[in-house]
Amino acid sequence: GARLGGARTSCPGRFVVSGSFTNLVGMKRRRSPHIRILGLAGLSLAAGVLVGIPLAEKREERRVRAMLLTVQEGLQNFHVKEEIYPRELMTGAQLVHFLTKEGFLKEPIVNPWTRKPFGNDGEPDGLRYRTDMIAETYELVVYRPGTEIEEFRLDSTENQSLE
Repeated sequence: GARLGGARTSCPGRFVVSGSFTNLVGMKRRRSPHIRILGLAGLSLAAGVLVGIPLAEKREERRVRAMLLTVQEGLQNFHVKEEIYPRELMTGAQLVHFLTKEGFLKEPIVNPWTRKPFGNDGEPDGLRYRTDMIAETYELVVYRPGTEIEEFRLDSTENQSLE
């Protein structure tokens, strides 16, 4: 038998302490219901974060795509009327202001990152417009705001669609 700080027994893994048998291997502790609730709440929070972040990214992507397609439509309408694209290099705010002022956008569109109408040139907008030297082609590039990481590109030659 085993002897472990108590009386000698014939059952291995068991010993007598103050006259009672205690199982050393299968000893269970009763957990407080508060601990269980906190653990469940922690798991729920972690699952919510893991699911919520991708959903928020998808919503932002849809807003960016919608903005980009609206600007592209305004540029194409400008080109139909003027037979060239705007000559200046522009930020998203500048381009939206120009197309709205010229009547090719019905109203200023919403900046998908700030969720406010494009306006102040100081706001991060992540959209850049440029054309070639003779204004026959255009390129719209969307960068992740605050970075130079390209997310989308539309142009009049190779990338005419977001598909």
